[in-house]
Amino acid sequence: MDIIERLQELINYEGLTVSAFARKIGVVDQTIRGIVVQKRNKPSFDILEKIIQTFDWIDAEWLLTGKGEMIKTTSGEKKDSKSPEMLELIKYLREKDKKIEKLIEEKTELKIKFDLAKQKLQNADSEEKGRSESNE
Repeated sequence: MDIIERLQELINYEGLTVSAFARKIGVVDQTIRGIVVQKRNKPSFDILEKIIQTFDWIDAEWLLTGKGEMIKTTSGEKKDSKSPEMLELIKYLREKDKKIEKLIEEKTELKIKFDLAKQKLQNADSEEKGRSESNE
Protein backbone atom coordinates (compact mmCIF):
# COMPACT_ATOMS: atom_id res chain seq x y z
CA MET A 1 0.00 0.00 0.00
CA ASP A 2 1.51 3.34 -1.01
CA ILE A 3 1.05 6.68 0.73
CA ILE A 4 -1.81 7.72 -1.55
CA GLU A 5 -3.74 4.56 -0.63
CA ARG A 6 -3.02 5.20 3.07
CA LEU A 7 -4.40 8.74 2.71
CA GLN A 8 -7.51 7.35 1.03
CA GLU A 9 -7.86 4.83 3.86
CA LEU A 10 -7.64 7.65 6.40
CA ILE A 11 -10.27 9.70 4.55
CA ASN A 12 -12.59 6.67 4.40
CA TYR A 13 -11.95 5.82 8.06
CA GLU A 14 -12.96 9.36 9.03
CA GLY A 15 -16.02 9.18 6.77
CA LEU A 16 -15.03 12.37 4.99
CA THR A 17 -15.17 13.51 1.40
CA VAL A 18 -11.96 14.73 -0.21
CA SER A 19 -13.23 18.32 0.14
CA ALA A 20 -14.13 17.89 3.81
CA PHE A 21 -10.76 16.26 4.50
CA ALA A 22 -8.94 19.16 2.81
CA ARG A 23 -10.90 21.71 4.85
CA LYS A 24 -10.26 19.78 8.04
CA ILE A 25 -6.48 19.86 7.58
CA GLY A 26 -6.56 23.43 6.26
CA VAL A 27 -5.53 23.05 2.63
CA VAL A 28 -7.14 23.77 -0.72
CA ASP A 29 -9.47 21.08 -2.04
CA GLN A 30 -7.53 20.79 -5.32
CA THR A 31 -4.34 19.97 -3.42
CA ILE A 32 -5.82 16.83 -1.87
CA ARG A 33 -7.78 16.00 -5.03
CA GLY A 34 -4.51 16.07 -7.03
CA ILE A 35 -3.00 13.59 -4.58
CA VAL A 36 -5.82 11.17 -3.79
CA VAL A 37 -8.16 11.32 -6.78
CA GLN A 38 -5.97 12.26 -9.74
CA LYS A 39 -2.86 10.63 -8.25
CA ARG A 40 -0.58 13.12 -10.01
CA ASN A 41 1.23 14.34 -6.88
CA LYS A 42 2.61 12.90 -3.68
CA PRO A 43 1.83 14.72 -0.43
CA SER A 44 4.38 17.32 0.63
CA PHE A 45 5.99 17.47 4.05
CA ASP A 46 3.67 20.35 5.00
CA ILE A 47 0.57 18.33 4.11
CA LEU A 48 1.79 15.29 6.02
CA GLU A 49 2.56 17.49 9.01
CA LYS A 50 -0.96 18.99 8.93
CA ILE A 51 -2.50 15.53 8.72
CA ILE A 52 -0.49 14.25 11.68
CA GLN A 53 -1.33 17.35 13.72
CA THR A 54 -5.03 17.24 12.84
CA PHE A 55 -5.44 13.51 13.38
CA ASP A 56 -3.29 13.12 16.48
CA TRP A 57 -4.46 9.52 16.88
CA ILE A 58 -2.82 8.44 13.62
CA ASP A 59 0.53 6.67 13.72
CA ALA A 60 2.95 8.88 11.76
CA GLU A 61 5.18 5.93 10.89
CA TRP A 62 2.21 4.10 9.36
CA LEU A 63 1.24 7.18 7.35
CA LEU A 64 4.75 7.76 6.04
CA THR A 65 6.00 4.21 5.55
CA GLY A 66 3.07 1.82 5.92
CA LYS A 67 4.75 0.07 8.85
CA GLY A 68 2.62 -0.76 11.86
CA GLU A 69 -1.03 0.12 12.35
CA MET A 70 -2.96 3.22 11.34
CA ILE A 71 -4.02 3.98 14.92
CA LYS A 72 -1.35 4.77 17.50
CA THR A 73 -0.95 2.27 20.27
CA THR A 74 -2.37 3.59 23.53
CA SER A 75 -0.45 1.25 25.80
CA GLY A 76 2.50 2.37 27.88
CA GLU A 77 4.89 1.59 25.06
CA LYS A 78 5.52 4.69 23.04
CA LYS A 79 7.06 4.51 19.63
CA ASP A 80 10.29 6.39 19.28
CA SER A 81 9.35 9.15 16.86
CA LYS A 82 13.00 10.16 16.78
CA SER A 83 14.14 6.85 15.31
CA PRO A 84 16.93 7.16 12.74
CA GLU A 85 14.61 5.96 9.96
CA MET A 86 11.99 8.59 10.80
CA LEU A 87 14.58 11.36 11.07
CA GLU A 88 16.06 10.32 7.73
CA LEU A 89 12.62 10.25 6.14
CA ILE A 90 11.77 13.70 7.49
CA LYS A 91 15.09 15.04 6.22
CA TYR A 92 14.44 13.48 2.80
CA LEU A 93 10.93 15.00 2.60
CA ARG A 94 12.20 18.45 3.57
CA GLU A 95 14.93 18.27 0.91
CA LYS A 96 12.36 17.30 -1.73
CA ASP A 97 10.07 20.15 -0.67
CA LYS A 98 12.97 22.62 -0.99
CA LYS A 99 13.78 21.30 -4.47
CA ILE A 100 10.15 21.62 -5.50
CA GLU A 101 9.97 25.18 -4.17
CA LYS A 102 13.15 26.06 -6.07
CA LEU A 103 11.76 24.59 -9.30
CA ILE A 104 8.53 26.55 -8.86
CA GLU A 105 10.55 29.75 -8.40
CA GLU A 106 12.62 28.98 -11.50
CA LYS A 107 9.46 28.26 -13.50
CA THR A 108 7.94 31.56 -12.38
CA GLU A 109 11.09 33.48 -13.35
CA LEU A 110 11.19 31.79 -16.76
CA LYS A 111 7.50 32.53 -17.34
CA ILE A 112 8.10 36.21 -16.58
CA LYS A 113 11.08 36.30 -18.96
CA PHE A 114 9.07 34.51 -21.63
CA ASP A 115 6.15 36.93 -21.26
CA LEU A 116 8.50 39.93 -21.51
CA ALA A 117 10.19 38.52 -24.62
CA LYS A 118 6.80 37.76 -26.16
CA GLN A 119 5.61 41.29 -25.44
CA LYS A 120 8.77 42.79 -26.98
CA LEU A 121 8.31 40.63 -30.07
CA GLN A 122 4.67 41.70 -30.40
CA ASN A 123 5.67 45.35 -30.00
CA ALA A 124 8.37 44.95 -32.65
CA ASP A 125 5.88 43.29 -35.00
CA SER A 126 3.37 46.11 -34.41
CA GLU A 127 6.01 48.75 -35.12
CA GLU A 128 7.11 46.94 -38.28
CA LYS A 129 3.53 46.62 -39.45
CA GLY A 130 2.94 50.33 -38.75
CA ARG A 131 6.00 51.29 -40.79
CA SER A 132 5.05 49.16 -43.75
CA GLU A 133 1.49 50.56 -43.75
CA SER A 134 2.77 54.16 -43.65
CA ASN A 135 5.11 53.47 -46.59
CA GLU A 136 2.19 52.35 -48.78
